[in-house]
Amino acid sequence: MTPHHQTRPLLMMTLLVLTVFCSMAGRIVFAPLMPVLQSEMGFRLSTVGSLFLLVSVGYGVTMLASGFVAARFGHGLTIVAALTAISLGLALAAMASRLWMVASSMGLIGIGAGAYPPSGMVMINEKIDLKHRNTAFAFHELGPNLALLLAPLTVLAFNPLIGRRGVLAGFSVLTGIVALAFLRWGVPGSGRGEAPKLGTVGSILRLRNTLLAMAILSAALAGMHGVYSILPSYLVADHSLPVEHVNLLLAGSRVSGIVLLLFAGALINRLGRRRTIIFVLLFSAVFTALLGFARGALLSLIVIAQPALLTALFPATLSSMARIGDPRFRNITYSIIITVGVGLGAGAAPAMLGVAGDYGLGWAGFLVLGGYMLLAVLFLWSSPNFGRPAKSSG
Repeated sequence: MTPHHQTRPLLMMTLLVLTVFCSMAGRIVFAPLMPVLQSEMGFRLSTVGSLFLLVSVGYGVTMLASGFVAARFGHGLTIVAALTAISLGLALAAMASRLWMVASSMGLIGIGAGAYPPSGMVMINEKIDLKHRNTAFAFHELGPNLALLLAPLTVLAFNPLIGRRGVLAGFSVLTGIVALAFLRWGVPGSGRGEAPKLGTVGSILRLRNTLLAMAILSAALAGMHGVYSILPSYLVADHSLPVEHVNLLLAGSRVSGIVLLLFAGALINRLGRRRTIIFVLLFSAVFTALLGFARGALLSLIVIAQPALLTALFPATLSSMARIGDPRFRNITYSIIITVGVGLGAGAAPAMLGVAGDYGLGWAGFLVLGGYMLLAVLFLWSSPNFGRPAKSSG
């Protein structure tokens, strides 16, 4: 084996981590900036939720169509196009002075972000051997979790100096640089996807494990990203916390998750994917529900604890999804499952929390999310094949 072949998987994983970091940062940086945008443009908490729902709609539509692009141009160029759209969306947001401009830019960012996951997940499954795949997925999850940590810290540090326009422009430039790097080193040998067909989509949707993966992923994303998206505006509006304190809480809540990711691969290999998913969802369900009832110092502790273990759930779920259906249509399977997961967890969840908050029922919104996580656990409990080390499932 040549040195080139030895370093190729590490180079590929590094590029994918940078890509998913930019994809997540481009969407999630709006959460800590929302109190600033609300003050500047005068919109309510329900509008905040609707903006994140718009991101998820663009994300889902593009993800379903990304198979056609990946089949025609390959996974690498699909990812370059995704990064380019995100960079342009961030640049538009930096120039925005009206709500419709913010909405348009967030929609464009969602469209770009949706093109990445099917191609990125397939590249990991095809380039990384089964023995190291849990570790590879855990390493990949460093990207979005670093974005969740650094986005509020970046806003906290630079918004007073260069304003929200400068913050958004900076993320736009960074994303453009990563796009150029992926074009140079990530495109060769990235492979091509399968274009979706109605018959293929129907056969995937008929699998019980497909529906289960949708439930698990949407519950996890609701706890991780849905709560994160609305929490800054909710804590400022309902608990009168200073924006700076809220951003510090958001950043602090992501530290334990990043540390956990360093050991997630070994942990999943030891406990198994099923037990990891069940334990994490049960833990997160309790603390998500408690967000609606806690006050004072206890609220700060719960904000930090609520997402603490969720990072371990994603590599366990993503590696389990690789065993659903025909391996030839893996990019389509990922597209369908992630589209529904993101639509519900990162789109419908913050929209529901925003509407509940406007009516003074924020506590009920968090309680509903906690209950949904428990339902996902019951669904998994009744499906004995999902997440087990078998040759095939579904």
